[in-house]
Amino acid sequence: MQRRTFLAAAGTALLAACSRPADDAAPTPAGRSPRTSGPAPTSAAPTTSSAPPTPATAAEVLARATVPVLCFHQLRDFRPDDSAYARTLITPPPVFRAQLQALRDGGRTPIGVPDLLDHLQFGAPLPDRPVVLTFDDGSVTHHSVALPVLQEFGFPAAFFPMTVVLGKTDWLSADQLRDLDRAGMTIGAHSWDHQRVDRLTGDQWAVQLDQPRAELAGILGHPVDVMAYPHGMWSPEALPRVEAAGYRAAFQLADPLDPTYPLLTLRRIMPPPTWDGPTLLARVEAF
Repeated sequence: MQRRTFLAAAGTALLAACSRPADDAAPTPAGRSPRTSGPAPTSAAPTTSSAPPTPATAAEVLARATVPVLCFHQLRDFRPDDSAYARTLITPPPVFRAQLQALRDGGRTPIGVPDLLDHLQFGAPLPDRPVVLTFDDGSVTHHSVALPVLQEFGFPAAFFPMTVVLGKTDWLSADQLRDLDRAGMTIGAHSWDHQRVDRLTGDQWAVQLDQPRAELAGILGHPVDVMAYPHGMWSPEALPRVEAAGYRAAFQLADPLDPTYPLLTLRRIMPPPTWDGPTLLARVEAF
């Protein structure tokens, strides 16, 4: 899709675009000791240091990648012009709240993406029955609907906006992204304008991978190192490009994880609005 025509096609078309088509606080540096008039100490206190954790092998990451990850899109009521397919990706706010309450009442504990990645890479412990919540595209409803409910329940989440829509009507603004970030949410990239990474060539790699990461980092004031693939689509040939662009992890949809790059092919499931609480919990259990 050409840049000059993208925004005219945003909105309803982007609902379909996101699903796969059918065919940390740093340690404070030690300050200097104040001068004293007494004698210097005769011996220094012993110091201890611990070696950094050893990153897991690809096989170890594959074995640990059992935490369910959910993917939501727009959170709003249906409109008369929404297609039947679009309605599978639109979650009315009461349904969204009910689904999150079902997770809580069903004993699931939402965790942040950094917690998930530390577990996958370094074996960091997780709470019982964890689950990860993610939101794609950058709908303004992620701020107006998702954020208040997440804060009410005390749930962390990750948000993956396209950068082409930031600041446009019905889409997240830079200030709203900063609100999400300050609330403890993870912000990741979702390309510039929702192009499939398995079809990128030439300078498109920089436009769709490097530039969004840099733009989001400029907005937030800190690095961005995770992304979600538009359409959930990827290819083995694209994964070294994603790694070279500086991403620690990337999320797809339902394909098996790549055995060489499991962190760059983490699976997710999309709960449709027709899933009641028991159905959602059953699907999460079967992840």
